[in-house]
Amino acid sequence: MDEIIVWAVIIAFYAPLHYMLPVLILFITGTEPEKARNDLIRRALIDSTSSMVTAFAVVIYFVGQEMMSAAMLILLASMLYPFIRIWRHRREITEVAE
Repeated sequence: MDEIIVWAVIIAFYAPLHYMLPVLILFITGTEPEKARNDLIRRALIDSTSSMVTAFAVVIYFVGQEMMSAAMLILLASMLYPFIRIWRHRREITEVAE
């Protein structure tokens, strides 16, 4: 029972950060037209979901192997993936606009 509570707390704190940070960055730094920004937000949410699901699969495996430090590093590193994609998509948009 304690393990379920720990995972619920991890997900409850990790998921909002994982989704909100990329979207916030897009809102704060975006100068694109609304349609392009909506497309970037949609892509960021898809990227966040895929990286979070993949990260949790790897983390569950690492926790089963008693490699907790590596598991936590995976969770932190997976938060970078949506930002890399945002940067790449922004470069594509600016290249098309020029």
